[in-house]
Amino acid sequence: MPLLVELTPRGRQRAAPQDPIKAYGRHFVRTVDMFVLPAVVIKAGMEYDSEHSTSAYTPELLTFAREQRNYRAWEALLHMIPTLSAILIDPNADQPITRVSAALLAGSNAARSDDTRTIKIAIVEWLSGDLQQASVVLHPSNKAQRGFNNPVTGRLLCPIGLDYGDEIVRKLLETHQATVDGEPVNGSHWPIFAFDEQTYNPAMPWESFLRGRLIVQAFRHIFTSPTSAFTDDHAASVQNSRSTRTGNAALHGMTRVTPGSIVYCATQVHFALSTAPVFNKNSKNNDSIIFYRSLVKYFEDPHFAAPVQDLLDWWNRAVFPAHHRPQRSTVNHGLRSMHATMDAFRASAEQHA
Repeated sequence: MPLLVELTPRGRQRAAPQDPIKAYGRHFVRTVDMFVLPAVVIKAGMEYDSEHSTSAYTPELLTFAREQRNYRAWEALLHMIPTLSAILIDPNADQPITRVSAALLAGSNAARSDDTRTIKIAIVEWLSGDLQQASVVLHPSNKAQRGFNNPVTGRLLCPIGLDYGDEIVRKLLETHQATVDGEPVNGSHWPIFAFDEQTYNPAMPWESFLRGRLIVQAFRHIFTSPTSAFTDDHAASVQNSRSTRTGNAALHGMTRVTPGSIVYCATQVHFALSTAPVFNKNSKNNDSIIFYRSLVKYFEDPHFAAPVQDLLDWWNRAVFPAHHRPQRSTVNHGLRSMHATMDAFRASAEQHA
């Protein structure tokens, strides 16, 4: 029996339809949690919901931060897939929890791998001006000459409080002997690229934190299209994008950023700048993993609730401007002005009558 192959109008083999659960897994890793196992989230969420009334239950009642994160991740999954609870407890399905968990994990792993691979290459173009000015070359696929081995990537990875212009500091960073306040430099010493250097104020660092150009470019690369990362004007970048595929944000109806999406993009940039060959969430010495976890804790710290909200608002205006424009006034300003002028005219006329 001949194998039936569906073709596009141009005669190419049409790609097999993607499992929708896998598609949600791709979005989950990019917007919620970069490393958590979906099976852990599902197990925790189902246990919590079975033990507590949802009307009186909030993540804040949980004791540990990891438990709170898992439950928020569960809530995010339910928001993405409204029928998820029904799917997981379907008596007619064959091991639905195992199947759904595996599909979500496959999608998550594929998306993270795709983004890591493409950003590793794209960041060379994003840094082309800096590389040219420094007269150095960055190979798109070879990471050996990145990190502190390269003056451009080294400066961007340098902790914001250190002077990369100091030759001694550069040597210490290159040989992994640099310290900040007596502690060896690692991913939790937030680097220069994480800040908007043009507005950075050491007295109020939160005002420019996680507003760095490369992070915004990574967000556009992942959620809109790779070509949209090359312009500062998001509306223009969408209009001028040569991509014929719908962006990831549009595919999932995403019109606002999440803390997870910002942290995900920042971590992808950190990894692309570094010499580390692979992500390993279990490695205690991987600076990108340490960086990721430190950012997650920043968003969770109640001490910075107000700056975090300002940060989210800034991002929404930057990458989703059509959905976050200032509300237009409903006041008829022309008529109000005319009324005021008429009232003044009549008052003047009465005084001179």
